[in-house]
Amino acid sequence: MSNVDLGPILDDLAAGRIDAQEASRRIDAAKRAADAPQAPKEPPADTTRKGGPKSGGLSRISVTSVGRRVRIEGDQSVSTLTIDGPHVLRRVGTVMEVNSTGEIGPNFGGFSLIRPPRSWDDIRDIGLGKELVIRVNPNLIVDAEVTTGGLRTVGVPRLGRIRVTAGGSTLEDVEEVEDLLSQAGGISVEGPISVGRSRLKVESGTLTVTLSKGANVTIRGEAKLGRISWPDGGDKVDEYVVGNGSARLDVAVVMGMATIKSEGE
Repeated sequence: MSNVDLGPILDDLAAGRIDAQEASRRIDAAKRAADAPQAPKEPPADTTRKGGPKSGGLSRISVTSVGRRVRIEGDQSVSTLTIDGPHVLRRVGTVMEVNSTGEIGPNFGGFSLIRPPRSWDDIRDIGLGKELVIRVNPNLIVDAEVTTGGLRTVGVPRLGRIRVTAGGSTLEDVEEVEDLLSQAGGISVEGPISVGRSRLKVESGTLTVTLSKGANVTIRGEAKLGRISWPDGGDKVDEYVVGNGSARLDVAVVMGMATIKSEGE
């Protein structure tokens, strides 16, 4: 069964236009119709830059997860968001909050001698529980706070406040990261960073920034009890410009290491 876009139903529920029973009925009906053929839609307008109209009255998605792997994918066909995995939703103004708490330690639920793990994903599910998969409209800004788990974003150009503790992260197709802090883990950021001001900080861990084609950014770095490696191979640089340098990226390292790479200006 395809994932169901819950955005319009959640909007009506949050606004008080329907009650919980009616929302449940609509969700069930939407699930039954999820695989039905749909008429072609007009191509969506390009609103990926600041100031563009938002989806479903929302401006941000805020994800909080403990002890679980989280994958967030940008999908233009989704009006707001769809979610696969255990979660609790709450809307606060123009922000949709997604909370998911896993179990710290091994979880053998669903596995037995008759049904043993059959893939690497099954083995990872034992340790961190079922992965939480969220598909969002790329026009929305995504905030995330992940503890003792993992975070991966794909096709989400604008990230807001990102906090990752004791876990690994991979952020792809990024144009801006407003404020990122990674503690006791490794993080990789890749994309054509070219708008706004981004801040990346790593404490007791590693950071790899790969600037893909189309990046226009001025990078400034600061290391305390750590090291920053720049694209030209040096480690004594405190500023580096890619493209026309219109955006800004601040990189800070405390007891760790950061590597800046450029795939071509």
